[in-house]
Amino acid sequence: MTLANALTTLRGLLAVPTVIAVLGGHWQAALILFLVALATDILDGWVARKGHQVTIVGQLLDPLVDKAFYLALFSALAVVGRIPYFGLGLFAFPQLGLAVGALVLWQRRQEFVAEWPGKAAAGLTALAAGLLLLSPRTIGVFWGAVGGQFIAGVYYLIRRTTTRTPAEVPPRTPSMPR
Repeated sequence: MTLANALTTLRGLLAVPTVIAVLGGHWQAALILFLVALATDILDGWVARKGHQVTIVGQLLDPLVDKAFYLALFSALAVVGRIPYFGLGLFAFPQLGLAVGALVLWQRRQEFVAEWPGKAAAGLTALAAGLLLLSPRTIGVFWGAVGGQFIAGVYYLIRRTTTRTPAEVPPRTPSMPR
């Protein structure tokens, strides 16, 4: 297992104590665990690229762990009343769509590519999660994250269904000198 994949796995494992801390009302512990998990999310990609450790497993595991971590955290926040269950459902819907879309894209192109709308939505989601662990009054940022997830989902849907795969692009013919 590469160091990058180990960091991703650690993030997945941190979901359990983070959720337990939220459910127990241990907000400071939950925030610290969340920040450690967030650090692993930032570090795993950097380590993979800088250490030439980019693997197919890592490309599959990283977004899957991200989605599972945030779904678990937001589920716990819904249980304790910091976000409504309706909001959790709205957050989960594009997550599931993006996961299915990523798998379809992998089948078609053998690639996973995160683009700026997805990265922006992920950043907004991390901000919302951190702020919700600090105060229930920050629910507005959560709704922004939900909106960001929908925008990213629509962007990827349009971008990936209108862009041709390399096999579909006709070969270029050399231009003739004039």
